[in-house]
Amino acid sequence: ALVSDALLTDYASLMFDYVNLDRPVVLHLDDIEAYEAARGTYFDITAFPPGVVARSQDELFDIFATDHWRGSRSAQLRTAFRARFCPYDDGYAAERVVRRVFLGETDGLPRPVPFSARRTPAALPAQDGAGAAVGG
Repeated sequence: ALVSDALLTDYASLMFDYVNLDRPVVLHLDDIEAYEAARGTYFDITAFPPGVVARSQDELFDIFATDHWRGSRSAQLRTAFRARFCPYDDGYAAERVVRRVFLGETDGLPRPVPFSARRTPAALPAQDGAGAAVGG
């Protein structure tokens, strides 16, 4: 079981797996220009982020202080990222590969399940400004 309400990351590929949990992702990219110059990237993560992006510590603090990390914009970014990069991550991807590639099967393979038809994780509890759960 995974116990986390959100993922705070930089360029780690973990974001591609975590986004399938439909939990908030915050990217801290305070060194993006240097990172791209030194290592290169396959795509512009700021154009297709899985959640809100902070380019400085002040922006990062603001994202958490204002709850932007789990707001509607964060959910929209997560949905678009998942549709673009994770359309086959439905719990049956490995089965499809094994049956097609290793067993040579072409019929009766599990069809990809749209994200909207999958199990919905529990919602995050509302919190006050100090991070304590509110409500009942």
